[in-house]
Amino acid sequence: MDQNLDLRVQKTYEALMTAFFELLEEKKFEKITVNELCHRAKVRRPTFYKHFADKYAFVKYVIYKTQHDLLQEIDTDTDIENPFDFLLTCFEKMLDMIEKYQQALFHLQPEIENDFSFEMIDTHVQPEIEKRLIAFGKKEAILSQDIDFTCQVILGIFRQISLWWVKQRDVISKTEARNKMAQVLHLLFPTT
Repeated sequence: MDQNLDLRVQKTYEALMTAFFELLEEKKFEKITVNELCHRAKVRRPTFYKHFADKYAFVKYVIYKTQHDLLQEIDTDTDIENPFDFLLTCFEKMLDMIEKYQQALFHLQPEIENDFSFEMIDTHVQPEIEKRLIAFGKKEAILSQDIDFTCQVILGIFRQISLWWVKQRDVISKTEARNKMAQVLHLLFPTT
């Protein structure tokens, strides 16, 4: 939670986010109303509208906040100077997030059957990976001098292996998916 926010606002946002994820376990995003969300969170509607224009603005905040927290976790849990460690940790955290919010992700994108909209996950992750690739590129040669292209390759690999894992979870463990990603990353970053 943004530590610059007033404690009451932080608690309101936390209550709204908790209620939101609970509701997404039960129904699709389009079926959730602001009234339901406020009732579940025990937050007054005027308070909700003081902070968010509508439920779509709120869901953008939820996605931003989730990504922000994910990136902070990655920074804490890994050697951010090592491309292999950084990217493998990103992938592991992505799988953790998919596992934790699987039902919610399905309900956020009703038009996508048995799939995830990774565009909403990439919003803040892509610039962070690009920033790290620039730093890594100064130390050693990487996949390509074109950072945007390299980032798209890595994000594409993350998406495809994540989707593959979601579809194969009955036979492939998260650890096995992580190990397969480690093999791919060793091909991209052989000196790490």
